[in-house]
Amino acid sequence: MEPALYLADGDRFVPTDLTRSPWHPGAQHGGPPAALAVGAVEAVAPAGFEVARITFEVLGEIPVEPLAVAASVVRPGRRVVLARAEVSAGGRPLMLAAAWLMRHGDVDLPPPADPPPAPPPVPDDLPDHEYAFREYPDFFGSALDKRLIDGTVEGPGRAAMWFRLRVPVVAGRPDGPLQRLAAIADSGNGISWSLPFEDYLFINTDLTLSVVRAPQGEWFALDAVTRLDAAGRGIADTLLFDRRGWLGRGMQTLYVAERSER
Repeated sequence: MEPALYLADGDRFVPTDLTRSPWHPGAQHGGPPAALAVGAVEAVAPAGFEVARITFEVLGEIPVEPLAVAASVVRPGRRVVLARAEVSAGGRPLMLAAAWLMRHGDVDLPPPADPPPAPPPVPDDLPDHEYAFREYPDFFGSALDKRLIDGTVEGPGRAAMWFRLRVPVVAGRPDGPLQRLAAIADSGNGISWSLPFEDYLFINTDLTLSVVRAPQGEWFALDAVTRLDAAGRGIADTLLFDRRGWLGRGMQTLYVAERSER
């Protein structure tokens, strides 16, 4: 087992085999670079502010090469702040992230008119689910503990699953719950696939995480469903949970095509 998803080398992050994508062994899964972007955003966040929404735009296939990450606040404020991050390799931008951060408050709220989704069974009560899409080491198959809640990953359709990173994001550095969630949440379309991998592409061009509160802990559950249209696009819609309960939502826009027409 590699010690982490990335090894720090000066101001660059060298990917290990645990970042590799099940789509292609020479590409990285979108989750690990998203975790790097979250770390950069949180590093420039003003004291007392937390990420409420972050969108990752995937500009193209991210090669298994050293990455650089830069972040800045582009819209300061007393209540809300907009920050951006860029993940690049060899000076070429590969992922852009835009995050709205909100000042942590203490609001006296009445009981909710609409209760949140019911929490899933805790991971302690579920067996390990060893499943990999590919034979080579990759992020989904090798870097994650997995425990199935409902549905199936081996077949098409909605699926719900707990995940936990087996290694840190960057070796020798602490990582936060939102970093871990960002790495995991990019698997929503992967676990809720509705088309066979051998015949179709259904690649996400982005990932948006909207969280109603700060995530907690190491275990995160995805309850995901994929909806497709013959126009060649789709959406993977994912409910997000931690041990405390419902946390927010993840959305991915999908490019869909037959492999023979690629």
